[in-house]
This record gives sequence, C-alpha cells and structure tokens, in this order.
Amino acid sequence: MTNSIIGNKSDFAVEYAFFDDTHETEIAVYIRNNNILAFKQGGHVLTTKWNLDELVEWLRNYLNTMEEDPYPVQTDGRYAAEKDINARDFDSENIDDFDAYYDELDAWNVRHRWHPASSGAILADVYFQLVGDSVEVSWNNTDCEEEVEFVNPLGVSVVSRIEFEMTVDGFLKAYADHWF
Repeated sequence: MTNSIIGNKSDFAVEYAFFDDTHETEIAVYIRNNNILAFKQGGHVLTTKWNLDELVEWLRNYLNTMEEDPYPVQTDGRYAAEKDINARDFDSENIDDFDAYYDELDAWNVRHRWHPASSGAILADVYFQLVGDSVEVSWNNTDCEEEVEFVNPLGVSVVSRIEFEMTVDGFLKAYADHWF
C-alpha cells in the first residue's frame, strides 16, 4: 500500500491509498494540517477506509455542477454545518409547511452534503458550499455512533475554488484510473 497525496496539507489536500484485494480506499482530507475525517475507535486514531464508489460519484457530480446555492432557510449559524444543526429545530402544526420546510432542507443537503453517499463507511459529515471564488468546507460530527469519536467534531474552513477543484479532480481521476 502506497499513500499518495494531492494538494498541500497545510491548506487543502486529499491523501489516499488503494487496497486492490478489497476494492477499498483509505482517504484523509486535510485542511490546515488537520485530517477532518480522522476518528478514534478502539483506542486508535483512524481515517475512512471503505469502497468509496458512491462517494466518488457524489464528489464528481458536485464538482461538475458546483454553483452558488445559499443555505435554503434563514437560521442562526456562520456556516452550512452549523446552520443545518440549528435549522432542524423547526416545527409546525401545519403538516404541509412542515413537509415543505424539511423537503427543502433535504434537497439542499443532497447537493451539498456528502454523508448520504457514504455507503455505510465511517465518514465525517462534510458540507461543501461555493461562496464566490471559494469553497466553504464545514463538518458536523457531533452526533455519531457511541464507539466512534471524531477528532474534529465541528468546524469550517474556506478553500480557494481553484485549489478545491484541482485537488478533488486529481483524486477523482486517480480513483477512476485505479478502479475503473
């Protein structure tokens, strides 16, 4: 197993290794020298290792359709992950209003949150949102399984769009070249 890295860990990078006998890929996403996918389990610090086909497909789609798309409701919070936490407190006696509100949140999350594409992997809950010439990368790992504790439970960082696109596209091409 050989680890490869695309980007600069001190800003934004993806580090990965392929496991040919299992079709698994180990992945770390570094922002400001911190692997935002790192978690503690069984006394060890690990990172995501899984068949990432669905996640890679989601990332390719996000990269190909990336456009400014603000969080869909007014709520407290400085960034997408924080807003999503606060937006989930909404309630209404009117079932149509309730359903419409959560349908809008869910539709936005499908476009900006990669966790639904995890295919069962232990994966940080990361949101991506284009804001001008930058991509806001935020995460919320405060609500996870008992035996898993994420090293970086909640946070945000801003990466230049060009750097984000080059790094993610480089990883996606390496993944496709290796597995497909």
